[in-house]
Amino acid sequence: MRTRLTILLLLTGLALQPALAGSWGRQEPRREPPRPQQFRAPPPPPQRPQNFGPPPGRPVSRDDAARRAQQMSGGGRVLAADPAEGGYRVRVLKNGEVRSVYVPGQ
Repeated sequence: MRTRLTILLLLTGLALQPALAGSWGRQEPRREPPRPQQFRAPPPPPQRPQNFGPPPGRPVSRDDAARRAQQMSGGGRVLAADPAEGGYRVRVLKNGEVRSVYVPGQ
């Protein structure tokens, strides 16, 4: 008889535990489904200045020609800047390749 009473009390306690905790018959609050993320196109790349020349009326120096040739070829090491036909012929080393760039004098 004691065993039956003990089992009955244990089962009653297990059955009443959710009710005592306050969640008996309570539903989970509804959660909205996640919204799909909108695709955003990446911003356009910055524009490189197209005017590599000096201000009008000023002749190009050897250093200016070397700097402009380096910008025009996308970087690299300037090997030489020689005067040629009213401007400079600049040789630039980039990725193991020597490029020859003509920079007008005016």
